[in-house]
Amino acid sequence: MNTRKVTLLVLGLFLFPLLLLPSGCQSLKGQRKYIADDRWVCPEYADLPLRHGRFEEAVTQHLRVLNQEPGNGLARYHLGYAYGQLGLHQDEVAEYLRAIDLGMERGDLFYNLGMAYMELDEYVRAEQSFRRAVRIEPECGENHRGLGMASLRQEHYHEALLSCRQAVKLEPNDPDGWHCLALAAARADQVGEAWTAVKQLRHLDPDYRLDPLLLEMFPSEKK
Repeated sequence: MNTRKVTLLVLGLFLFPLLLLPSGCQSLKGQRKYIADDRWVCPEYADLPLRHGRFEEAVTQHLRVLNQEPGNGLARYHLGYAYGQLGLHQDEVAEYLRAIDLGMERGDLFYNLGMAYMELDEYVRAEQSFRRAVRIEPECGENHRGLGMASLRQEHYHEALLSCRQAVKLEPNDPDGWHCLALAAARADQVGEAWTAVKQLRHLDPDYRLDPLLLEMFPSEKK
């Protein structure tokens, strides 16, 4: 299962697609859009390298912003994002938490926090973050998918199944959601539902790499 998808972050006053490792309804295929939080603005010199994937430069420039404005919650969020793209997930989490402490309340922030915790194998905290994302944006399928993944990692298969069902109900064209559902159903011994999810996944993305558990359960899917 892919762990991050394309996301849209508000960078200053504009929306740009960026690759995350997966992210909450900040995207389905880059279609989700958010309104800028007018409490904070990031200057162009900081966000330009972030938009273009120059993450080390983005870290440097956002630290420069925060040296002048330590209470800029958006800059904290963007800095955490840049750290995450560099694989520095402890630093990523720390900046997201600082943004939250400053009053930032966004579904995509809590989704990304959950994904960072997943990278750190902190599944209970990941689940808590995804639950917060779901409360903020209950109509975002990716938030439910994240919660399903965290439940799967904790072997809470019934809860995972419920979350993944909701994910594909809300976003039926998301292959990651169907993969999550297939895994959850397989773990919950719902073989028929797992097979239905795999078929829908293949319809959406014939080249999707299935989890080894699903390949073992459905050997005809081996390529």
